This record gives sequence, C-alpha cells and structure tokens, in this order.
Amino acid sequence: MSAYLLQLSAGASLEQARFAIGQIPGIKVVSGNPIFTTARQSLGSLLWGVGAFAALLILALLFVVTLLFSAIVQERYREIGMLRAMGARPGQIIAITLLESVLITGAGGVAGVAFGALLIFFAARSMGFYFESLGVPLDGPPDEFIVVAGVVCLVFGLALGVVGALFPGRRAIRLEPAQMIQMDGA
Repeated sequence: MSAYLLQLSAGASLEQARFAIGQIPGIKVVSGNPIFTTARQSLGSLLWGVGAFAALLILALLFVVTLLFSAIVQERYREIGMLRAMGARPGQIIAITLLESVLITGAGGVAGVAFGALLIFFAARSMGFYFESLGVPLDGPPDEFIVVAGVVCLVFGLALGVVGALFPGRRAIRLEPAQMIQMDGA
C-alpha cells in the first residue's frame, strides 16, 4: 500500500491524529487541503445548476423552434393543400417540412459551432499570452474534444429542429386539402 484514507470519529482532532500517526517510523502523513475539498464540492453543485439551466434552455429552444415552424406551416397552408389535392401523401408533406427544418437548423448549427470555435481560439490565444507572461503554462481542451463537442452540438441542434418541426407538420396533414386551400395564411 502506498496510501491510506482515514476517517476520524466524531470529536477526534485532525492535528492529534496527524501527530499520533507521524510517530510511527516509516510513515509520512499527508492530508488534503480543506480549501480544495470545498472548491470541489462547490463546483459539483455549480455543475448541477448549469445542467438544470441548460435543460430549461433546451426546452425553451424547442418551444421557439416549434412556434417558428408552426408559423411557417400556417403561411403555406394553401400550398400544402394544393400538394395534397394533387396527390401528395401526408408522409411527403412531413418530409418536406422536416427537410426544411434540417436545412434551417443545420445552417444555424454550423454557424453556431463555427462562432464557438472562433471564441475558443481567441480566448485560448489571449489567455495563453497572458498566462505565458506570468510564467504559468495554460493547456486548453484537446482539439479532438472540441471537434467531438462541435459535432454533438450540431447533431443535437438538428434533432431539436426535427422534433420542433414534427408537431406543426403533423397538425397540417390532419386538415382536409380543400379546407387548407380556402384558408388564409397566418
């Protein structure tokens, strides 16, 4: 064994235990810094808070994308009604709506990932120069991690767009083609 983790009983003093164990020959006492423990616990709580905020943000984004595609589909009720009257199947109408959502959210996702990569690059360079002037090395996240995170964000954005466009598309195919042709846009 190279190390032992000891838990002291209630009322035992850390200094007394350290002194008593230090008296044994061949044993070196090393104890953790309570500041690091407190910081680690605080960062764990902060991570949960950030995760909850991100989940609420994603739910809000889903709501916004659904509203956006609801307006897009409503503006095109006449066109959708004409397509349905000419023989387009409901699955084809949904496919067109989902394709448009993939194109729009994909373009937004690519722009967002590119902007995020630029921010990471400029922050790493400016902070790197600053810390280098202080003599402190600064290592950013590995390039592979940034690429994987960008791809995950892009795929997640595409999925959000597809789910957000699916509800308005399904609602549009439930209407009769003649009724849709007579409707005014939003």
